[in-house]
Amino acid sequence: MTVPVLSLHNLNFSWPHSQPLFHIHDLQIQAGDTLFISGPSGCGKSTLLNIITGLLPPTQGDVQLGGQSLYTLNSAARDRLRGRSMGVIAQTLNLLPYLTVSENLQLMQHFAGRKPDRQWQQQLLAGLNLSDQAQQTVSQLSLGQQQRAAIARALIHRPPLIVADEPTSALDDDNKDAFMELLLSEITGCNSALLMVSHDKRLTPYFQRELDMRSVSAEAVSC
Repeated sequence: MTVPVLSLHNLNFSWPHSQPLFHIHDLQIQAGDTLFISGPSGCGKSTLLNIITGLLPPTQGDVQLGGQSLYTLNSAARDRLRGRSMGVIAQTLNLLPYLTVSENLQLMQHFAGRKPDRQWQQQLLAGLNLSDQAQQTVSQLSLGQQQRAAIARALIHRPPLIVADEPTSALDDDNKDAFMELLLSEITGCNSALLMVSHDKRLTPYFQRELDMRSVSAEAVSC
C-alpha cells in the first residue's frame, strides 16, 4: 500500500481556556492529490496550516509526512523533515529580495539537503517563463514574476507536498486564473500533492477535493 504524502489522525486543536477549534478524524493526501481548504476568517484555516507545517503542535492527534510522525521529532529534526518533504508558497512569498532568483532556488535546495541541480533549475525556470530573470534579484522582478519565482522555489527540491497559503489574495481574476493554471501544471509535472488554504470559494473548481473548515469546527466557533 502506498504511504500517503500527508496523514492527519484524530486531530484536535484548542487555544488555552477555549472550546475546541476543530476536529479532523482522518484525512489522507496521496501523491498527485489536490485539496482545497476553505472557510471564512476565524474558522481555523491558518491554525491547521501551522500544525501541518510543523509550527504549532496540535492539542491532540497525529500529523504524518510520508509516514513519519511530525510531532514525535525534536524541532531540528522536524525542520529537516519539513525541508525535505514540503514546499511552501506563502501569501507574502518569502523570497529573499537581495538574492537572485537562481540564488533563492539554490538556497532552498541547500535547506532541503539536496545537491544543486542546475539542469532541473533551468528546466523549471523555462517552464515558468523566468529564464531571462534567473540572474536578477527578486527586488527587480514584477509581482507576477515574483509569484512564479515562489512556485519555482517551492518545487526546486521536488517535494512530495506543496502547501500554499492564500497565494492569490492580491490578484485580480485574470491573474488568479493564470496563476492557478501554471501552479497546477508544474505540480502535475512533479507528481506533487497540493494543499491550498483560501477564503476564495471561486478557486474550488481547480481542486479534486475540498475541506470546508466549517464542517470540522466546533459549534461554539462563530463561522
